[in-house]
Amino acid sequence: MTAAGPSNPTSGPGPAASLPPDGSPAAPDHGPSHPWETCVWPLAAFLALGALEPSPSGGGLAGSLGIPMSAYPAVYALRLVVTLGLLAWQWPAIRGWLGRANWWPGLLGLLLVIPWVVLATLQRDAGWAGWAGGTGERAAFNPFEAYAGNPTATWGYLLLRGLGLVVVVPIVEELFLRGFLMRYVINEDFWKVPFGAVSAAAVGACAVYAIGTHPAEAVAALAWFGIVTGIAASTRQPIDCILAHAGTNLALGAWVIATGAWWLM
Repeated sequence: MTAAGPSNPTSGPGPAASLPPDGSPAAPDHGPSHPWETCVWPLAAFLALGALEPSPSGGGLAGSLGIPMSAYPAVYALRLVVTLGLLAWQWPAIRGWLGRANWWPGLLGLLLVIPWVVLATLQRDAGWAGWAGGTGERAAFNPFEAYAGNPTATWGYLLLRGLGLVVVVPIVEELFLRGFLMRYVINEDFWKVPFGAVSAAAVGACAVYAIGTHPAEAVAALAWFGIVTGIAASTRQPIDCILAHAGTNLALGAWVIATGAWWLM
């Protein structure tokens, strides 16, 4: 989409690539044009469609609609198609804002899978996930069981799930959490707040989001999201948070395939 001018409070600033006509310094560019569409809509769509995903317990909206577990791959594919469409629509604005990646956040993200798995396992073994009442229950869809004897379907599903886990989720979640929510609690005109700005309210919002979206791994999520907030504050670039997120998710997917711990996904 074309950039909207800074005078439009609903769209946010456009790229600050050139000086204004009067020769004064350009305002800092803290985000893409149309920030709501860029930072909020993709994750909102991804989460909304997630309500249609069936769960092992058969509860939730999917259960009331009679959507069986066998339909999970199709529903997940729908989530990806819609979300990727929104990202493609806004990609020209997103791409110029991401920044140039540093070498270490992705590697740190790979290592962060260790505390994630350890803390999530401890929470599960301690029975601390029961407080959520089934909220946020993982699909735990095991393609090796569902498609036994059909390697094409099995690896086709794993590619689909990997696309969501390593590419789509890191982008949409980081754009929302650190691109929108943590800046919004600092200033409602969040596009005026530098990426990576941290305040007590921002840290609190991050903690609430971590627990609310990962109730069964709340302890791991609190630690992990806190560390990635530190990355955001250190580098001030969305791309570094996205790469750290992608690194952890990649390692987590590999761990699940290797160990059969599908409850983590």
